[in-house]
Amino acid sequence: MNGQETESTPPPGEHGPPPAEESRPPLRRLTEVMAFELCSSILVGLLVTVFHGYFWLNSIVTLAVLAAVSVFVWRSRPDLVHNVLAGATTTLAWMARALACLLAGAAAMVLVLLAALGVRALRDAAQPCGQPLELRVLTAPEMLTPLRAAASEFVADRTDGGCRRYTVTVVPEPGPVSLYDAFSRLWRRNDTGDDRQLLGPQPDIWIPATSAELAFVPHSGKASAGAPAPGTGGGQAGSGQAGGGQAGPGGTGDPRFQQLSRSLGISPMVLALFPKADATVASPYSAPLKQNVGELLNQIAQAGVKLRGIARPVPDTSSAALEVTPALYDAQANTDPSADEKFASPPDLVAPDAVTLLCRFRAEAAQGKEPPEIAVAVPEQVLADYDAGRALGDRCGPVDPSAAPNAGWRLHPYYAVGLPSMDYPLVQLTWRGQDTRARTDAIGDLRSWLAAHPLTEQGLRDGNGETPAQPEGDSAHYYLSRLQNMLGERAMPPGVPLNGAPPVQTALNRLAAARPKVSASLMLDISGSMDQAAGSGPAPRSSPTAGTAPVSGGTRLNRAVTFLQSFVEQLQGSDRVGLQVFSSAADPRNAGTFGNVPAGDAQSAQKDQVVNRLQAVTTAGGDRALRSVLSAASLASGRQDLILVTDGAGSNPDFAGTVSWLSGPFNQANPNLRLTVVLTGPAGCGTPHIKQLTSALGPGRGRCTALTGAPEQEQAAQFLSGLR
Repeated sequence: MNGQETESTPPPGEHGPPPAEESRPPLRRLTEVMAFELCSSILVGLLVTVFHGYFWLNSIVTLAVLAAVSVFVWRSRPDLVHNVLAGATTTLAWMARALACLLAGAAAMVLVLLAALGVRALRDAAQPCGQPLELRVLTAPEMLTPLRAAASEFVADRTDGGCRRYTVTVVPEPGPVSLYDAFSRLWRRNDTGDDRQLLGPQPDIWIPATSAELAFVPHSGKASAGAPAPGTGGGQAGSGQAGGGQAGPGGTGDPRFQQLSRSLGISPMVLALFPKADATVASPYSAPLKQNVGELLNQIAQAGVKLRGIARPVPDTSSAALEVTPALYDAQANTDPSADEKFASPPDLVAPDAVTLLCRFRAEAAQGKEPPEIAVAVPEQVLADYDAGRALGDRCGPVDPSAAPNAGWRLHPYYAVGLPSMDYPLVQLTWRGQDTRARTDAIGDLRSWLAAHPLTEQGLRDGNGETPAQPEGDSAHYYLSRLQNMLGERAMPPGVPLNGAPPVQTALNRLAAARPKVSASLMLDISGSMDQAAGSGPAPRSSPTAGTAPVSGGTRLNRAVTFLQSFVEQLQGSDRVGLQVFSSAADPRNAGTFGNVPAGDAQSAQKDQVVNRLQAVTTAGGDRALRSVLSAASLASGRQDLILVTDGAGSNPDFAGTVSWLSGPFNQANPNLRLTVVLTGPAGCGTPHIKQLTSALGPGRGRCTALTGAPEQEQAAQFLSGLR
């Protein structure tokens, strides 16, 4: 029992050498398992081939084979199964511990990052936002609404940490002729004296209505001193490409023009009718696109609709109206140009731009009036804004288009191949001292954004003149399809030809040939009463500062000055204008009286001089006798308009004698003179002495106009139209 242990008996506490199976390396054991699995797979594949027609049988056989093989291996080699399971368990346990450590580290890292971001967010929130870079955009008045909507989206998309990177200011252009002068003077009101005042902030981006306007305006730097001013009808402006010429006096090349895009979208000009006329003219069998404007007017006439005119904005202040003017003149064959111009300018519907005209329609609709029997010539896009009830520029706010008054004034567009299309090119303007990398990058950023968010979202057609489809579910934008849904599918052609606009100077020449010339002698009251408010009480006059237009309203003199400035700026080069001021301290006869400007052709230099003198005059002295004022008027032979601008107040001794003198000797000496009294208030046109004054020269030769709170540009346009 206590003898020496045999060699085959292991000593206490020992298990002897491991079995042969346990001494095999893991690779061999893995190979054996894979061999078993391979055999099982082959066997299963063969059996599945046999039973491939029955999917349920395939599944059962596969499961049965796997179960049989597993049981066989477990029963025949339990040690192998035990070792495999033990190794897998050990590996899984190790992996679980590693995963737990990894997750704990990741959680700690996330907490650290969140803490760091929180600290940074608190720091950023405590700091005010920096000043965003301002981009200034100049465009046609009818494009204010779509461009401002697009600019708002652009600014919202370009934020950095909740702070705006940019602000975009969109302002209306004054028209091609005024732009010609503005660019030639480096965006200043004049070139001489101490009154070099900026028109306003110099724009970074210009979006003209047409490529023709772009080709016209930048030539100002190439115009020589003896070249005819635009609008005179005296010849064609020089040719050149945008950005290729010098755009300032003396060849300074400021600003530089760089065309970034040929077109931001297409908006054809249309002739639109109100619902009553449209119900008579519209036909499901008539093509929505006529071959020319004459054919369209014939269709309207054959339907029994007698138009008294075509309401078109003033061409001098609206590029769209100027470009459509030749097409309207050509619509009626064998007619006198002056008759064509009269037909296209109903005197009671004169407006400086399309948005002003359409806002007037909205105002009359709100008053319960009936639409006039006219056609309206406007771009398709602004008509879509009008019918949709959107705000129209700065003139009027949004309305409910489905409300009864507005629905009765809805406009229905009609199309013709001869009508021009607005193509709205994108132009970068570079001014000395403002040519920074940040500004250039911002303009490039806006250009890229507009490429990704085209203005077809705001009512324009695409570059091919096609009506874009509105994305499903997009109700935030004003696609042109909205207008089509409102008016009917056949009311609008799906595509329009890209009919380019005529050269601006060509249109100006035809306009000048068709219009009667105006020879205006301006007489401005600068007596002390003109320093009072337009109502009754005194009010200090605010002097306009550089970079701003004269203040509208305020004193009577302010109102008179802003009106006369707008009037003078709308004159064509073939017109004539002069200025005289009067009071007890200012003799209108004396050429040395500050404010007096001898009459001359309304070229740029003459208009500049008159506008600048108006800008600088102040009240001085008391009232001057009316007879003394009128007898001092600088009048020429031929047709002449004497425009007396006053508040209508003051004492006029022997007024009856003055009226008798007007109707007698003065009338005989000036048989072709028309007298117009422009009142700033408080007196009105119904005041007895004003009525006697305007009737002294006889029927049709005297009239009165009282200035209102409407924009001076609009009042001046209507006033000038009445003179013509």
